[in-house]
Amino acid sequence: GHKEPAVSMLARFGSAKGWDLALTAFNDMVKKCGITARLYLVGSISNAVEARYVRHLKGVAERMGIERLVNIIINPSIDDVYRILGRSMVFMHVRPNEPFGLVVVEAMAAGAVPVVHRSGGPWFDIVNMGKYGFGYLSVEEASKALCEILTSEKLFTRMSKAAAERAEKFSFANFKCNIKNIITSN
Repeated sequence: GHKEPAVSMLARFGSAKGWDLALTAFNDMVKKCGITARLYLVGSISNAVEARYVRHLKGVAERMGIERLVNIIINPSIDDVYRILGRSMVFMHVRPNEPFGLVVVEAMAAGAVPVVHRSGGPWFDIVNMGKYGFGYLSVEEASKALCEILTSEKLFTRMSKAAAERAEKFSFANFKCNIKNIITSN
């Protein structure tokens, strides 16, 4: 699919999910890197608290002066999600210590380069500590990763291909095959 300089993030709209960090890192990247990119914040809202949080995020983007670069997409269809992932060069995952993070694999399968917190399953099991994507602990590190991926076509192409190939390892067919090998090899 056709890629644009876009970063996407997909989760529930709750304050615990690190949406603010994504906005801050994106803003930092736009200001330092001098690249006009888009940020897609994609998620679900199921109550007033989450709706209020989305208003908070819009306010943060406005105060940063990047509101026209930020697209907040609420309760998208599966098709919308795949369309956004397909367009995105980068997928950002901000939850620390997540056990696995299937959404990261889905984004990689769509050719987005993952930028994940250096903890938990996404960093160790999926991105393999930097082999198939980027990791960060600070906003600065996240911002730097976004900048590198979005400004180097060579780096993006190489990492996008590696990410898509890596995602294959987690396909259901492979999963079934691996389980079968584990069961039958004992």
